[in-house]
Amino acid sequence: MGTVDKRKLRVQAIADREQERARKSRLESLLVQKLCTKYGTPQKSRTNQTIKTTVKSFMQSAIHISEKDLQSMETEVQRAIEDARMAPSSSVSQLPSSSSRSRHNPTSSSSKPSSKRIPMVLDPDDPKTNPWTVMDTLKAIEAEESLKNDKIKLHADRKAMAASLDSQMSVFTVREKQVKKENDNYLSAQQSMLNEWKREQKFADVIIHDKNLQMRRIRQSQIDEKHARKLAEKQQQRDADIKAIAICQRELQREKDDLGKSKVKAFQAMEKIKLENIEKERLREIQRQKDDDWEKQLAKEYIAKVDREQKAREDALSQRMERYEEIGQQWADAGAGKAQKEAMIKLEQKILREAQAKDQADIDRENRDKRMLEENKRMMMKTNTKMAEDKFRREKAQSDKDFIYASRFRREGESYGAEEEVRKNKDKQKAKAHCELLKAQIEEQRIMQKRVDMNQTEMSLNKDQMDRILYDPVTGDKLMKKLNEKHTMKQSVAFKYKSSIPGLSRVEGE
Repeated sequence: MGTVDKRKLRVQAIADREQERARKSRLESLLVQKLCTKYGTPQKSRTNQTIKTTVKSFMQSAIHISEKDLQSMETEVQRAIEDARMAPSSSVSQLPSSSSRSRHNPTSSSSKPSSKRIPMVLDPDDPKTNPWTVMDTLKAIEAEESLKNDKIKLHADRKAMAASLDSQMSVFTVREKQVKKENDNYLSAQQSMLNEWKREQKFADVIIHDKNLQMRRIRQSQIDEKHARKLAEKQQQRDADIKAIAICQRELQREKDDLGKSKVKAFQAMEKIKLENIEKERLREIQRQKDDDWEKQLAKEYIAKVDREQKAREDALSQRMERYEEIGQQWADAGAGKAQKEAMIKLEQKILREAQAKDQADIDRENRDKRMLEENKRMMMKTNTKMAEDKFRREKAQSDKDFIYASRFRREGESYGAEEEVRKNKDKQKAKAHCELLKAQIEEQRIMQKRVDMNQTEMSLNKDQMDRILYDPVTGDKLMKKLNEKHTMKQSVAFKYKSSIPGLSRVEGE
């Protein structure tokens, strides 16, 4: 947010505060006038001062004023007036005893004007010149003048504020011009510096370009020299390579010739070795034939030997088994084997008995489990049946209770509806009677208000206002103008009070 926007917001805030202060001032004067008219005295008194002080303190502390706040403020004003009346009075004002005396003896009032104007004639029977009507008109004129003065003061304050704003804007304009001038000077200085820098850069670019050209020529000469050196080195390397290739070719040819000679020698040696191998293979075949014949003879002899040994072992085993059977039979019939056999038989019988007992116990346990399952099923069926019966009884009891409650609620609702109808009829009758009473009171008040006169005490209390009304020509002219002017509503106000029902519109002329 710029400086101008901040200043605009500050000026707007000041204008809003001034407008709020003027509105509060007008509201304060209006509240003071209304409350002084309702609870105060016509002349200056401690009661009026108390009302002004209370309203002023209320307006200073109030931010948002509502109808409830106004009622509480009026209650505070009443309380302050009561407190002021209970305090001892320092002075008592002396009031005239008769209003006719002040009316016919104008020199007795200190506030009467020196003009010899014919006093206004007040007629209690005339609605326009009734004393109370004239006093209300005077209050309205004073209120209008107060509002007019407030508007004039507000206009003057706004003019002063506008002048202050104009001065601030002129200062701001001068400051803006100064800032613009400074910016222009700074811009011109920067532009001159930029031009100087560009000139220096151009001169530096020329120097650098010349240096680059010189360096390029030196570099090119170095590159040419290096290229010539590389070409010479490459030619030397090529000549050396040609010489090496010629030497290699001679060496390869010599190795090739040597290889042919070695191949011939190797072929001759291989032929000789092949003849020798053929002779060795023939001798080896003769020896292999002899070895095969010898191995066949040995195998026959070994097979015969194994057959003899196997037969001897089988004979010995059969003899040994026969002997073992004889010894075993003797041990089982008359020795320790008999007792061991009986013990084994007893042990096997015991194991069989235990196995039978275990099988019987398993069968009994299965039967017992089946019986328990059946018992549990029967018990669950009984329990479920009992729970269902209990639930049915509870639901039936709840249904009976709900029916009884619904019946009672319906009876109570019907009785309440009948009583409400009777009560509404009674209220209608009371409202009708109250309307009749209000109509009678309004008619009585209208009859009583046909002639409302001001007694001597009231004339003495309102002496200052009555002197202004009777003997002040300016006030008299204002009153007559106000009393004789015809009040017309604006179109918007007339539309607000206009009704579409014939006879109910409050706009004049309908």
